[in-house]
Amino acid sequence: MNVRKYASEKCVAFEINSPTSLQGFHFPRTRTKRVKESAKASFFDGKEEIVFRDAGNTIVIKKELHSDEHIVGLGEKAFQLDRRRIASKMWNTDNYGYQWNSDPLYASIPFFISVKSGEAKGYFVDSTSKITFDTGIAEYDKIVMSVPVNSVTLYVIKGPKIEQVVENYTRLTGLPFEIPSWALGHQVSRYSYFPQGKVLEVARKYKEHRIPISCIYLDIDYMKEKKIFTWDKEKFPNPKRMIEELHSMGVKVVAILDPGIKFDQNFDIFQEGIGNFCETPSGEVYVGRVWPGECVFPDFLNTKAQAFWSKCVTKFVSESGLDGIWLDMNEPSVFNETKTIDENVLHKNDDGTRIQHSLVHNAYAYFEAKATFEALSRLKNEVFILTRAGCAGIQKFAAVWSGDNTSSWKNMRLQIPLLLSLSISGVPYVGCDVGGFIGNSTPELLTRFYQMACLFPIFRNHKSKEGNDQEPYRLSSKYQKRIKEAISLRYSLLPYISRLASEAHKFGHPIVRPLFYEFQDDEETYEMNDQYMVGKHLLYAPILEKEKHQRELYLPEGKWTEWANGRVLHGKQWVNSKSEMPLYLRSSGNLPDELKQAIRSDQLHTH
Repeated sequence: MNVRKYASEKCVAFEINSPTSLQGFHFPRTRTKRVKESAKASFFDGKEEIVFRDAGNTIVIKKELHSDEHIVGLGEKAFQLDRRRIASKMWNTDNYGYQWNSDPLYASIPFFISVKSGEAKGYFVDSTSKITFDTGIAEYDKIVMSVPVNSVTLYVIKGPKIEQVVENYTRLTGLPFEIPSWALGHQVSRYSYFPQGKVLEVARKYKEHRIPISCIYLDIDYMKEKKIFTWDKEKFPNPKRMIEELHSMGVKVVAILDPGIKFDQNFDIFQEGIGNFCETPSGEVYVGRVWPGECVFPDFLNTKAQAFWSKCVTKFVSESGLDGIWLDMNEPSVFNETKTIDENVLHKNDDGTRIQHSLVHNAYAYFEAKATFEALSRLKNEVFILTRAGCAGIQKFAAVWSGDNTSSWKNMRLQIPLLLSLSISGVPYVGCDVGGFIGNSTPELLTRFYQMACLFPIFRNHKSKEGNDQEPYRLSSKYQKRIKEAISLRYSLLPYISRLASEAHKFGHPIVRPLFYEFQDDEETYEMNDQYMVGKHLLYAPILEKEKHQRELYLPEGKWTEWANGRVLHGKQWVNSKSEMPLYLRSSGNLPDELKQAIRSDQLHTH
């Protein structure tokens, strides 16, 4: 085992066995410290030892887990915010109806932040394989990272503040794309709104009930026989005209695309793509079953295949007038026992060499999003992509939503730590299916879902075929009023959220943040899984329990003003709120002009 240590002002890289980065991540290398040639190597990073061991086709990396150390991040995980004492896997998986502690989920980001004695450090394993992280289970005082590869880079990213770690991590893996302002509005979706007239009717109903929407989504039923890049002309006889009419109402349109291409000799997209699909070890095209039936899968790791996909996207979007693309089923998901492409399927690199799918699985959605982004960039000044799967760097091309959640109080509560962890793992544009995708949402649950999610960057109502109708205008006036108030709060704060989105694009900062992101030295904040910060200035503690009309919440140090009534409170204490949506303004530092305007419009008395 050969280990080289490189250092820069912001980062230290440990390269084991001369790896190459699949996504091309790199940083300025100012010096090489030393070289090790053995089956085991130890390095001291400041006061901490990092141990590397060659375990035969697996590289094991260990660091000490201290008794006073917090471990946060690791991307999209269904655990508490503090990741101590968990075992998790990085393997993008279609985890339908996931619950607390379900693992793995749709996106895999092998990056965590350690906070100890007031200092934060980041650890990023640059691999898209099936990495496992054990934070103190197998070995009580160790974090063990097992990477099933022969070569890899571990980056240790400097702080000492959590925000500085996130900044340096996103400089390494790529800054987030610039999200269009309309994508921060209230979005609506259903599996599926059709035919064409019903899509228009839904948009009109929202307008009639004075519920603002910025965007409507089209799920797979717009397609002919569920084949991508097609329109069902019986259901959607004139999609371009439909989209133009929606535009006249101020509503953008986003359509879904899955990676699977129908294995059909008479399908023109299949014919055009021959030579660009994943193959089996015997050289045959790999075939797996998804929505259209038997499908082939573009080999997105190859630039020729990316160009083929980009060409298809460009033609499809330019002919229809669509505003954005929704990438689904891109773990990639396959209807088989393993839920994905066989691990021995081969991808072809541009130089003609082959690489097994098991080594690059988590990057499949990344390169699909990259090809889609490049296509949309040629057509539009503003690009919007929503993806279900991803890996480190996905923030450069797409927003991420948390997949097939359920209409339950427990699952609603899970969305806060799940999305906050994704946010501090370099992905600032995050959201969930408001109301829950699977099952039936009661009016009370839907209302609380709307309230909880109203300040998430992506704010989208989405429901499966088998679930109830959950358009807010269908509810009684009692619940409709409360949902309208949540949406109104969202729109009053939209200039502030847009400012935070600009900050995310420039620096990689999350828009919604765990309390410990802002209050790193407050031990209480590491236990706060049901509250979140919106930027530096707002703290939100939504009510998440059935038939509750008040809640206890924690305010960190400082002076706080309750948004609903102007009550001024001093922090570093637990307080009780009877507000419908317990939102607090932090009275420290200069408030941004966008937030001052929201305060004036809501007539908050800040004292």
